[in-house]
Amino acid sequence: MVAYNGDGASYSRLSLVAQTAYARVLDLLLTSEAGPAIDGTIVSKAIRGRRYYYVQSIREGKKVQAYLGPESPAMEETVARWKRSRQENLSRAELVAMARAGGAHVASAAEAMILERLAQTFRIGAVLVGSHAFAVIGNTLGVRWQDAVVRTDDVDIAHDHRLAVALARGAKPVDILGALGDPIPRRSVLNPDHPATSFQVRGVAIEVDLLTPLVGRDRGRPISIPALGAAATPMRFLDYLIEDTQPGAVLGGAGVLVNVPRPGRFALHKLIVAARRGRGASSAKASKDRAQASALLQVLLAEMPGEIALSWKALERRGKAWTDAALTSVVRLDSGLTSALNGLGIRDRRKRRK
Repeated sequence: MVAYNGDGASYSRLSLVAQTAYARVLDLLLTSEAGPAIDGTIVSKAIRGRRYYYVQSIREGKKVQAYLGPESPAMEETVARWKRSRQENLSRAELVAMARAGGAHVASAAEAMILERLAQTFRIGAVLVGSHAFAVIGNTLGVRWQDAVVRTDDVDIAHDHRLAVALARGAKPVDILGALGDPIPRRSVLNPDHPATSFQVRGVAIEVDLLTPLVGRDRGRPISIPALGAAATPMRFLDYLIEDTQPGAVLGGAGVLVNVPRPGRFALHKLIVAARRGRGASSAKASKDRAQASALLQVLLAEMPGEIALSWKALERRGKAWTDAALTSVVRLDSGLTSALNGLGIRDRRKRRK
């Protein structure tokens, strides 16, 4: 049995109330019956003995009603579904508040708003990565990370452009820029003619970065993602991270259903990324990468060592360059953690004891 007896300073265990509330939010998001996209309140009028339904909203300070349809079995079901959806949203919001009180990581109002706008992208295969995914994984595992290793001003969304092409053929693309409210594009200073892959959301100090796997030879420009109506920055090793995902809930508002990487792959990918960063500002990012990997590996070693083993085997199948990059960071972790990982077979096999 492999064990790691660290000091646990990088995370704390969530209360049972918080764990239960998070699990319930995720369950409601997964099982929720999609209600009609109605922005306002449904009201009815009786006209000449028959009931008609309208969507009522307030626009520019005035009450506006839009015709929805006459009374019928189908319309009654539509109204019932909408009411259930409204009630469910209230229930999820209350559960999010319970999770927060129990210590769970909750996104800021601005972050939750942005991710809610991006909700449709996750339904067509997009994956939340970066520190926001790290926070979701922590809530899923029943732990809260130190704030220093979670804090970020960016929302990172990854999508495999090869999958996105196939999705765009059979489904209506998501207008990600429209969903973000006409964000300010951040174009490359090296080549401003290239399409933007990072967008500043107006009114908040948050940028949304679009990423996609770099497979094969290096590319000198962003890759178009038809399913998102935008381009993304190609990144080496990203395909390993987003190949195997799981659903998660961003806590904020009434919760947002997202896709996040498997925890084992997230940790190993962070080790790879840390090894490939340079000096200067990238050095600080590498330290954060290793801190996130270390915290996550501590939890997995204690509760799910098989998750690490499976993720390592998947990495080995991709070749020596992949495992060597991860091992470069493994030796820079806490000695006890390194030793525990060695016990799982995560070691340089060329170094054998005499």
